[in-house]
Parts: sequence; C-alpha cells; structure tokens
Amino acid sequence: MYDPALPRSRVFLPAMLSGILLYISFFPLNLGFLGWIALVPLLSLLRANARPRRIYFATFVGGLIFYVPAIQWMRVAHPAMYGAWLFLAFCCALFLVMSLWLARKLIRVGVPDWLAVPIAFVAVEYFRSHFPTGYTWLDMFGVRNPIGFGWYMLGHTQHGFLFLIQFADITGVYGVSFLVALVNAALWKSIARPARVRRWLRDSNPLPAYSIRPTLAAFVLFISAILYGSITVGEGPAAEYGPQVALIQGNLPQDIKNEHGSEMEDHFGNLADDAAFPKDGRPWPDLVVWPETSFVYPWFDVAEGLKLRELDNKFWVEDPLAQMTPEQNRYWRFRRDLAGTRPIFAKTIERRNVPMLFGLNGVQWEADDKSWKYNSALLLDRDGKYLGRYDKMHLVPLGEYVPMKETLPFLSAFTPYEGDYSCKPGTMWTRFPLKVGERTYHFACIICYEDTDATLARHYVRPNEEGVDFFVNISNDGWFHGTAEHEQHLAICRFRAIETRRSVVRAVNMGISAIIDPNGIVAALPGPTWGESKAVAGIVRGWVPIGAGTTIYARFGDWLPVACWFILIGGFVRGFILRRRMS
Repeated sequence: MYDPALPRSRVFLPAMLSGILLYISFFPLNLGFLGWIALVPLLSLLRANARPRRIYFATFVGGLIFYVPAIQWMRVAHPAMYGAWLFLAFCCALFLVMSLWLARKLIRVGVPDWLAVPIAFVAVEYFRSHFPTGYTWLDMFGVRNPIGFGWYMLGHTQHGFLFLIQFADITGVYGVSFLVALVNAALWKSIARPARVRRWLRDSNPLPAYSIRPTLAAFVLFISAILYGSITVGEGPAAEYGPQVALIQGNLPQDIKNEHGSEMEDHFGNLADDAAFPKDGRPWPDLVVWPETSFVYPWFDVAEGLKLRELDNKFWVEDPLAQMTPEQNRYWRFRRDLAGTRPIFAKTIERRNVPMLFGLNGVQWEADDKSWKYNSALLLDRDGKYLGRYDKMHLVPLGEYVPMKETLPFLSAFTPYEGDYSCKPGTMWTRFPLKVGERTYHFACIICYEDTDATLARHYVRPNEEGVDFFVNISNDGWFHGTAEHEQHLAICRFRAIETRRSVVRAVNMGISAIIDPNGIVAALPGPTWGESKAVAGIVRGWVPIGAGTTIYARFGDWLPVACWFILIGGFVRGFILRRRMS
C-alpha cells in the first residue's frame, strides 16, 4: 500500500532539484561535473512510497524544469518557433518519465537499482535520438528517414573532460551516458542506506544487504575510462597533418540572410577574400569553406541520367510566343537560371584561385519533371571544375520541411517561413576529393545538425567503405543570436571526432567555427574562448590533422543502447511470465 500521508514535497522536490542540476550541467553554465550527481535526487523516486502517477508527474515537472530553459534558444529563431520550443520540451520531459518508468520496471523483475538506471537511461537516449524513423536497422525495410533529437544526453555533460570521454570510440556517446548514470545510481545506493533517509522516504521495505558491487563497478569503469583516455590522448592527435583550410565564419542575422540580397553577398564575399588571401605571411589555403547556405546563388543541375539536350527537345516550344504549359514554363525558367548562374560560380573561383566548398541551395531537375530544392555543399576546384555535391540527408523538421503537412496542415503555423520552403533529403554518400600537391585527400560533409546524428558520420569510416580523411561541418547558427545553442552544438560535435577518430572542421555562420582534432581537442577558434568566438565574423585557419583506420564504434555502431533494449525487452518478458505464474 502507498502512504497517502506522504507529503508531495517528498516526491516533487527531488525531481525538481534534478531538473535544476541537469540544466546547469549544460551550457550556458556548463558545470559538467554536476552531471555525476544530477540524477541522485530523482533516483529517490525509484522506491518512493507514493502513488506511481504522482511519481511520474513529479518527474515530468522536473523534466520541464530542465528542458524548457535548456532549449529556449529555439524560440529566438522566430516568433513562430515558440510553439515548437514548448512542444519539444514537453516531449523531452516525457522521455525523462519514460526513463524512470523503465528503471522501476527492471527493478521489479530483479535487476539491481544501480544497473537498471543506466540501462533505462541509455535505452531512452537512443530512442529519443532516432524517434520515430531514424534507426539504422530500418534500412533493411527501406523506411528509414534520418530524424530525432540527439541533444542533451548525459554524456554531453562531460565533453570538456577529454581523458574521460575517449572511450566513445568504442561505445559512442552512449557509453559516457551509461557511466554517468551508473555513478549517479551507485551514489544513490550509498545515500539511501541510512535509517534517517529511509524514514524520510517512508521506505518500509526490508533493508537490503550491503553490497560493494555498485561502488566497485562505477569505480572500475571510471578509472578504466581515465586510463584509456590518457593513453589515447598521449599518443597525439594524428600521425600527419593534411590540407590547410580557411573556414569562413559569418555574423549575419537570419532576417538579413533570408533576403538573399546584396548585404549577404557582400558580407560573405568579403570574408571569402580574407580567407583566400591570407595576410601576415600565413600559408595559402588548400580549401576555403563557406557556411551552410551562405552563397547567395543556387546551384542548378539535372539529375544523374538526364541530359540537357534531351530535356530541351522534350520541352521544346515551336512558337516562343505561344502559351506554354505549366511544365514547359517551369523547365524553361529552370534552364534560364542554370545558364545565368554558372558564370557567377566561375567568376567567384577565378577571382580567388582556390578550391572552395560552397554552402548553398541546390536546385535539381529530376525525372519526375520537377525541380527540387536541396540543402547542399558544392565543391569546385581552383579552375572552377565541378568535383561533387552533397545534399543534406537529416533535414530539420519545421526548419527545412513540414512533417505530415498534408495530414496535419496546422503544423505550418510553427515554421519560421511562409509558403512552401521544403527541401528534399539527399540520398548520396558523397566523398569529396581534394588534391594537395601529389596527395589526394577525401572528406565528407555533414550539414548543420547532421553532426548531432552519430550514424551519419560513422557511415564514412565503417569497414569496407572507401573512407574519408576528415569531416567538414557547415552550419548556419545565425538563427540563434549568440545563445547557448552555439556552445552546445560545438560540444556535441566533439564526440563525432572521437567516435570516428577523424578531424572535424566547422564553418558556421555566427559560430562557433573550429578545427577539432581526432581526440576531440578544439585546436583552432576564431576567438580566444568559446564565448568570444560566437556572434563575430572571422576566419579560422589551420592544418587538418588526418585520421586513419576505423573504430569499434564505427564497426559495430550503437551496440550498447541496442543491448540495453534487449535487456529491457527480456525484463518485460520475465515480468509477464512471473505474473502468469502468480495468477
């Protein structure tokens, strides 16, 4: 029986305190060491003598206290995003409830508290990061669409403790989350033993026998992570240094950028000049990188397998003054724009005489006789020769498309744009070639929030893949006006470098642009600190440390959270069998 006289404060205060501790573990305060104790108050609800609905509602309130301020940077993008911000905070708070609920279920079927907590929290982090259709195993059914919210994992609180997080090349960030949750659970097991605490919780269950296993497990894993990290970081960032890059960081507010006018063209054009023509005797760059969609003009092209001459014949009009069909009109407008913009790209390259990776919109005429818009990265060499294009795969809901807009048209009210602005997701895993001297390097581009999806970067360094030497991340964080989003985005990106053992070079409008080496060390910034590197224009220059080989995480992927889900499913099956026996 539950104690009806148990004060609500015994349930709500711990959950609220955990919400506060979680919030200050992330940016803007970035007190990551508090991540090791942030869950301890919440874990007092694992065996609290209260009604489950009160326990879960309290957990939901604690989740709101964490997520509402943590992701408030979404609202500054546009007034229409207030709804998206609050809805996402609501959903994330429910995921926190789900974590506690699953942990309690595991405990009921005999899994120790200290093990049930990390299993449940990591399983839910994986679920949240790919919900509803971003799971890699959906590839076998042909229904995978990269999506999910891979922010604010427990492991992200430790981004600054480089010796500790190096084992992410084995487990991904999920392993760091597992360790943080395990330490929290072990601490709670120690705190909950004294009679005074048990009386405060009104815990009438028999006192379990003392066990050193939780403390020992947490200690051994923590020390092992530190030793592994010290050896890894001690080996140095890379065996060699590759191309010299110049990364453009603009500082253009989104409302001006949306106009695609002369101010945007001049702003990024002047920065491109600074990048291409270094002063003070600095090395000439082998590659200049523009931020996401920072080049004013789109790149018009036709899909593979289609030829312009055949298309011209198909949409040919005998009398130009005659009324064209809508399809003919669309095609000839596309054809006009294609012919008009190609000389602009040639002139841009000729003026600076350096290979450039442009962030822009790609507009492609496809086999369905329509032109589709993509969020693209385009590489041209110093002679203006086309070397490849990557189209973003992991599009941002409401930011780059309206999910289920035919079924739920009201969702358009939560977008920052008017009209149909939707992009089409890319399908090609592009490896860009970059010739420097006698050596040809290869790199992959991940656009915007794609660096928060570990499965995308991992694809390029898996065994039997051709592989890449480094990653380029281009992003437009100008939506967020110098909020904590900039630092949090960079912190998450560090894990992609460690998981793949490849450098990541970032060119970001409004920041934070950086060169991150294969150990997650931020080697170059536009300013002296992270805070002083956002909301400023500048150029980040440096040599790219070159990584090689593969990692256990690249080879086996998200094996840890998948194992956690197998344990959870096994726990549910065991619970079902026990209930059948009792009945």
